[in-house]
Amino acid sequence: MPILGNSLHSKSRTNMSGYTLLEMLIVLMIMGFVAGVAAPQLANMYESVQFAYQRDDVLLKISGLGYHAFQRGDEFDLDTYPVAEENKETIPLELPDNWRIKAKSPIKYYANGVCSGGDIVLSYHQRHYPIVLTPPFCKATI
Repeated sequence: MPILGNSLHSKSRTNMSGYTLLEMLIVLMIMGFVAGVAAPQLANMYESVQFAYQRDDVLLKISGLGYHAFQRGDEFDLDTYPVAEENKETIPLELPDNWRIKAKSPIKYYANGVCSGGDIVLSYHQRHYPIVLTPPFCKATI
C-alpha cells in the first residue's frame, strides 16, 4: 500500500500547475530593473515634449507680431524681450517664463502689418536658437 500512496502523491504533484516563488521573484527583479532603466527616460521625454511645445508657441507668437501691429494700428521695434517696464506696453508679446529674445538689430513692425525682417536669438536657459524673420510678414523660421 505505501507504494500506491507514493505513486498517487507523485502523480497529483506533476499535474499541478503554477509558478514557484523563485520564478516569481526573478520576474519581479527583471521588471524592477526595466522600470529603473525606463523611468528616467520617460521624465526626460516629458521635459523635451514640454520644451518643444513652448518653443513652437513662442515661434507662433513671434510670427503673429505683424498682425498685432496691424490690428492695433501701431508701430513698434523688437530689440530684446522681456523689455524694461517703461516699454512693456509697446510690444504686444507675452512669452512663457525664462524665454528671452535678442535681436541682432532692431526689427521694425509697421502699422500696416509688415516688418523690416532680421535675425533674432531665442533663448531658454542654456539653449539658444537663431531665428530668421523674413520680411514682409516676418514669418519665424529656425
